[in-house]
Amino acid sequence: MTKKIVYSKHFTVLMSICMFFISVLIPLKSASAEVIHREKYEIAWAYSPQYGKDVRTEILKNANGHLAYCLVYGKKSPDGQDLPEIGRTDDVVYRVLLNGYPQKTPEQLGVSTWQQAHYATQLSVWVALGQLHPADLQFKDEEVERAVKAIRYAADHTEDTQDVFMNVKPTDKQEAKLNGAYFETTVYAVESNAKQGTYQVALNQAPVGTRIVTEQGEAKETFSLGETFRVQVPKSSKSAELSLKVTANLTNQHAVVYKGAESVQDATVLLERSQQKVSQDIQVFWKSMGGLEIRKVDENKKPLAGAVFEVLTSDQKNMGTITMNDKGIASLDNIEIGTYVVKEVKSPVGYVLQDTSQTVEIKTGEIATITAENQPIYGELEVTKVDVADGNVKLPHAEFEIRNEKGDMVAKGKTNEQGIAKFKLGYGKYTYKETVSPDGYRLNEETFSFEIQQNGEIVKHTVADEKIPSIQTTATDKTDGAKEMHTSQSVTIQDKVAYKDLQVGKEYTLKGKLMDKASNQPLVVKGKEVTTESTFTAKEANGASALDFTFDATGLEGKEVVVFEEVWKDGKIVTSHADINDKGQTIQFVKPFVQTTATNKEDGSKELEAKNAVTIQDKVAYKDFIVGKEYVVKGKLMDKSTNQPFVVDGKEVTVEHIFTAKEKDGVATVDFTFGASALEGKEVVVFEDVYQNDVLVATHSDIQDKGQTVTFKNRPVQPKPEQPQTPSKTPDVPVQPEQPQPKVEQPAKAQPMVKAVETHPKKVEGMLPTTGGQEENPYWMWIGGVVMLLGGLVAIRACRFNKKES
Repeated sequence: MTKKIVYSKHFTVLMSICMFFISVLIPLKSASAEVIHREKYEIAWAYSPQYGKDVRTEILKNANGHLAYCLVYGKKSPDGQDLPEIGRTDDVVYRVLLNGYPQKTPEQLGVSTWQQAHYATQLSVWVALGQLHPADLQFKDEEVERAVKAIRYAADHTEDTQDVFMNVKPTDKQEAKLNGAYFETTVYAVESNAKQGTYQVALNQAPVGTRIVTEQGEAKETFSLGETFRVQVPKSSKSAELSLKVTANLTNQHAVVYKGAESVQDATVLLERSQQKVSQDIQVFWKSMGGLEIRKVDENKKPLAGAVFEVLTSDQKNMGTITMNDKGIASLDNIEIGTYVVKEVKSPVGYVLQDTSQTVEIKTGEIATITAENQPIYGELEVTKVDVADGNVKLPHAEFEIRNEKGDMVAKGKTNEQGIAKFKLGYGKYTYKETVSPDGYRLNEETFSFEIQQNGEIVKHTVADEKIPSIQTTATDKTDGAKEMHTSQSVTIQDKVAYKDLQVGKEYTLKGKLMDKASNQPLVVKGKEVTTESTFTAKEANGASALDFTFDATGLEGKEVVVFEEVWKDGKIVTSHADINDKGQTIQFVKPFVQTTATNKEDGSKELEAKNAVTIQDKVAYKDFIVGKEYVVKGKLMDKSTNQPFVVDGKEVTVEHIFTAKEKDGVATVDFTFGASALEGKEVVVFEDVYQNDVLVATHSDIQDKGQTVTFKNRPVQPKPEQPQTPSKTPDVPVQPEQPQPKVEQPAKAQPMVKAVETHPKKVEGMLPTTGGQEENPYWMWIGGVVMLLGGLVAIRACRFNKKES
């Protein structure tokens, strides 16, 4: 925006008077004088209606040839007078002079000659002072008019001032950063409106060696206006701060006013003037920092993590602690340069603390490195092996394995003759257990734990082993202690266990199992193994106990059964006896067999007379009986025709015979004595059962077995004497021929004979079966013979009679 300034004549006069008094009363500087000369030329390129004439001007110059311009229109120009300097014009006139001739060339002002440029500049001064009104001026030269407008426009739109200023930037507190051998500040610039000048930088509290350098690093004391500078502080300097101050000698152009006489107008000349400017203090600081790195290794230079170090200054001020990372490195950054003491306060896990301090020098921008070595912690495990029953008995040759927390085996060794094993081990937690027991001792399966925490620590353990107990077993029949048994639905095998080297006062469990010797597999009865167990407390180291196996032995004839035994304590087997070939553990179930032969005791034949007293002798041949055992043979007579027990007088015919087997295979004789008068034509079979301890162990009961069978003969028919006086009875004879038609040899004919005997039971009431070879009464034999003879004669006679009739 163009600013137009118009002043009245009265205002101009008043302003001139004020300027005069100001220059007299308040001089800007010591009074000086300047001779102004003029070079007259009359050029009329503008007409002023205000004054009613052409505006004319002259060239004014001082002694040095600098152009001067008139400040009061209408007065006489100085011509050789010595005019005193009274100060400066205002900045408006100053800006006109800066933008007019000769500061700007004619070409820059858009005119052809310097005279036009000079004329346009003079008109612009009078217009700026309000002595001419630009709107009233009538220009006769277009170039001059354009130049006046250009000068006025530039003066109105710039802010140039005659006051000189100086600023140093940046003004805020700056940190000097390390760059090579120096802490270096940012670039400082001195800003000023002075045309030219120089400056110097003064430092306060700067370390020795601090210097001021150009932006390119050249050290200088005096700088020209427009140059920049930096401050460099030696990096060996400790952290601190300094202040700097810039003092500048500046030169600038002033529109100097020379006071004319009463009739001679004032003049102004653009002249260079110098003055000194001093900046405010500017603060600079720096941090002299370095770093510390500690490396922790073991004796093999392997990095160690976890160590903690304390860092102290030379005056024992604690700077804090640092901890090793997993690479074995700990660092402390940005610490003040100087001497420090490093001390380990916590060692890596498993290593001995290094109690020797180290001194280190920290330098600016550098990392001081030290290496600290630690020795591993080693301790010792001492195991003493003793007898559990007597701790004074030391056991050699026990072997142990040591394992770390990961389960890896790290050591292995045996106890010496004194029963001691020693193991050198590093820091950590361990377990160990016995892997080989001393001879005659049971392996201790317990796993023991221990820990090595201190260097030189000795961990002592005592491990007790118990002797391996031994057992000797003897299996027998509980009833009589025999090694052979008969089978039955309930048998009991007793196993007597003699033990040795048990721990007195400890509870033990005997567990037994029956084994089938032939298959070497557990004996299974009714789908289950035959087992038993018994718990007892050992009252003495050596003793005995017993186990009973009661079970159904049916069907086990001919088998050999072996008893296996285990001794348990605290849920573990401490000893066992399991020898399938041990005879002492073996029981044999015998398979007895009987074969009987029944005969007529009288003559050993297989036939007997049906009479009141007969004796059947049954010879029982036995096999695989148990020698020394008592057996009972129970015999019974069976009617072969009915396969039912034979009954005499309402009672079965039975007999028992008790004997003790003197040998494995033998013969026992059983006699059946009874009344057999009614058994004519009968076949009788002898059944035999053999018992041992009321248990049936053998039987022979085959109804078709001829060896067991005897036959009772048919009684012969006695012939009757002929009676002559009885011919009348001959009609009855024809009935007789029907009887011979069934053959006498057939069993069916014997049935009526048995029934006839049964209809006369009183005849044999007094006869009971007896055992033992009693001789029959001979009278009965004679009577029987006579009856048979008479029966035969009657039969012959009847036969002859039948032939005659035919």
